[in-house]
Amino acid sequence: MENRTPLILVVDDDRSTRIILRLILEQDGCEVVDVENGQQCLNAYLTRKPDMVLLDAKMPVMDGFTCCAELQKLPLGASTPILMIAGLDDQASVDKAFAAGAMDYVTKPIHPPILRRRLRHLLEASWAEQAVRDSEARYRSVVDHLKEVIFQINQEGNLAFLNPVWSELTGFVREEAINHRLAEYVHPGDRQQFNQYIDQLFHRERSECRFDVRFLHQAGSFGWMEVYACAIPGPDGKIVGISGSLADVTERKYQDQRLSVERATTRVLAEVATLSEAVPNLLQAISKSLGWEYGELWLMDETNNTLKCVESWFELEEKMGSFQIASSSANFALASGLIQRIWTHDGPLWLTDNAIQDIHANSFPQAGMQTAFSFPILEGYNRLGVMVFSKREHQAMDASLLKIMGSIGTQLGEFIMRKRAEEEVQHQHAKLQSELDQAAGYVRSLIPPPMTGPVSIQHQFIPSNQLGGDVFDYYWLDSDHLAIYLLDVAGHGIRSTLLSVSVLNVVRSQSLLDTDFYQPSSVLDGLNEVFQMNEQGDDYFTIWYGVYNCKTQKLKYASGGHPAVLLASAQNPIQPLEVRSIPIGMMTGFPYDQFECDIQTGSALYLFSDGVYEIVQPNGEVWTFDGFMTVVSEYQRRQFDTLDPLFQQIQHIAGNKSFEDDYSLMKISFDSVQPKQTLPPIPYAAQAATPIAANPF
Repeated sequence: MENRTPLILVVDDDRSTRIILRLILEQDGCEVVDVENGQQCLNAYLTRKPDMVLLDAKMPVMDGFTCCAELQKLPLGASTPILMIAGLDDQASVDKAFAAGAMDYVTKPIHPPILRRRLRHLLEASWAEQAVRDSEARYRSVVDHLKEVIFQINQEGNLAFLNPVWSELTGFVREEAINHRLAEYVHPGDRQQFNQYIDQLFHRERSECRFDVRFLHQAGSFGWMEVYACAIPGPDGKIVGISGSLADVTERKYQDQRLSVERATTRVLAEVATLSEAVPNLLQAISKSLGWEYGELWLMDETNNTLKCVESWFELEEKMGSFQIASSSANFALASGLIQRIWTHDGPLWLTDNAIQDIHANSFPQAGMQTAFSFPILEGYNRLGVMVFSKREHQAMDASLLKIMGSIGTQLGEFIMRKRAEEEVQHQHAKLQSELDQAAGYVRSLIPPPMTGPVSIQHQFIPSNQLGGDVFDYYWLDSDHLAIYLLDVAGHGIRSTLLSVSVLNVVRSQSLLDTDFYQPSSVLDGLNEVFQMNEQGDDYFTIWYGVYNCKTQKLKYASGGHPAVLLASAQNPIQPLEVRSIPIGMMTGFPYDQFECDIQTGSALYLFSDGVYEIVQPNGEVWTFDGFMTVVSEYQRRQFDTLDPLFQQIQHIAGNKSFEDDYSLMKISFDSVQPKQTLPPIPYAAQAATPIAANPF
C-alpha cells in the first residue's frame, strides 16, 4: 500500500461514521469517496471504479446486503473486495453478508486498528489476484516463444517430438521420453482426465482443448502444467496425430491455493458458533484448498501437560477406520521425538520424508506420507496447540504457504480465545444484568429534575437493556447564562456508563483546566485533551454543549460528532442546527468550532441522542433522522404540553419493542407560554390505522 493510493468507496447512512472513516482512511494514504445509501453506492461504483467498498449493513433506500448482491452483477464487481460493517454479535448479519458476496466484515463501534488490518489484508489479496492474472498473461506471452514445451503425438499415441524445454521443465531426458506415452508423466490422479481429452481429439469429438494437470518431475515431485492440444488431420481427414504445448503454471496454482485457503479459513471461522464445529470444517477446508490429504489438530491438555490429537481428517474416508481411532486416542508427551520438535519450533515447520514417517509410524505406516507442514495455534505468545497436514507427494518447501499458515494459526488462536470469552460472558450474564440495572438507576439519579421559569426544560431518559452511555445535564452558570449538554459514549455497558458519569462530573464541577465554560468550543477542546480513546478504539463519545444568554436571547453551541439539534419557532418550521465534527477522543488537537444563533420568544430546542431515531422498524428498515424530524415537527405544531405523545409515537414506530440504545430527549422552551391545546395521546389502535407519513399523531 506504500506504493499506491487505493480508492475506497465508503457507504454509510450515518454522517458521523462517514466522517470518522474518511479521517482514518485518509490518514493511511487512501482516497475516499463516501455516499449514504446502496443506490448511491452503485452509481458511484460505475463512475469511480474503487479498489474496495466499505459497506454498512443497515441503511435506508437500499440496504448493504442488497447493494452487495447488486455489486456482484456489475463489471468487475465480483472481483472488488467488499468489507461489510455489521452490528456487534449480529451473527445473522454476518451470515447474510457472506451470502451476498462480502469477503470480510467488521463490527460497530469500529476499531481503527482492526479496520486498517482487515482493509490492508483484503486490498493486498485483491491486488495479489490481479498481479497473478497480469503475471500469467505476461508469462504466456513469453513462453509462447521461448519457454513452452512443444510436443507431438503420433497415431499410436506415443511421443514423436519434444523440444529441449521438456528437460528444463521436467528434469527428464528428452530423447528418453520419445516413443513413450505422454500420460506416463502425468500424476496418477489426473491421468484419467488427460487420457479422456486425448481420446476425444483422436475420435474427432473436439478439435482442440486446454486444461491443467499435474506432471511428474524427475526429482519425484509434481508440478502443474497447462496443456494445449489440437488434432492433426491427414489429407483424407483422418486424425494422424496430436500437437500441442505444455506451460508450467505451478506457481500460479500454488498462489490460487494460498488465496483459497485464506478465504476458506475466514469463512469457516465466521460461520461456525463453536470450536467443535470449526475444527473438522477447518481441517477439511485447509486440506482441500491446498490439495493435501491428511490433517490433524493437537491441543494442549494442561491437566497432565500433554498434547492430544482432538480431531483428524483424511481425504480417502474408506482408509480412516482404525487409524482415526488410534490417532484420536494418541497421547504424546512433550518430551517425545517429533512432536517435541513440532511443538518447540518457533513458528511454522516444513517436514519431508523420514520425519513424516515418524508421525504415523505406530498408526498409519501404509499411508506413505512424503511431505508435511505444521504451524502453532497462538493466543498472543501462549501456545494452545498445533495443526499438522501431510500428503503422499514430495513437495519442496513453500515459504509463502508457511507464512500464511502462521497467520491462520493466530486467527484460530483468537477464535478459541473469543469462544472461551463468550462462554465466560454467558456465565456472568445474570450478574452483569444486575449491575447494569443498578448503573441505570444511578444514571437516573444524576439527571436534574425538570426546569420551569423563563426557560423550561422537559426530558425523558429510558436506558437500553445494556446501557448505551447517554447522560445529560443543565444548570445556571450565573443568573443570565444557562449551560445545557447531552453526551453519548460509544458502546454499551458499565464501561460506557462510567465514562459518561466521569465526563458529567468533570463538566458539572467545572474542573477542566484553562477552560471557559461560557464558551462551548473551549469546553469541547478541554474534554478532547483529557478524554482520548484507548488502544482498543473505544472510550470516545459525542457531545452537544450550548450556553443560552437570557438577556441577549442568543445561544452559543458546539458539537463533537453529535446529531444535529432541532430548533422550532413560531415564525420558522423545525430546522436542524448541523455541525460537521468528530467525536471527543478520536484525534488529539482537533479544533472544535463554535456557532451562535438568535432564539426568538416562544422557540423550542430539541436535544437528543441517536437512540431516538436509529430504530429498526417492524419491516426491517432503519428509521431515519428525516423521519424523526417530521414527527417532531407535527408534535411541535400540535403544542402538546408533555413529551409523552412524542415518545408513544416513536415507540409505535419501533413496533412497541424495547429500544436497542438509550433513549435520551430534552425539550428546552424559551419564554414559554401555556399550550394552546392539550390533547391526550392517540391509542395505538388509532395510530396503526393512520399511516405515519400522512399523520404522525
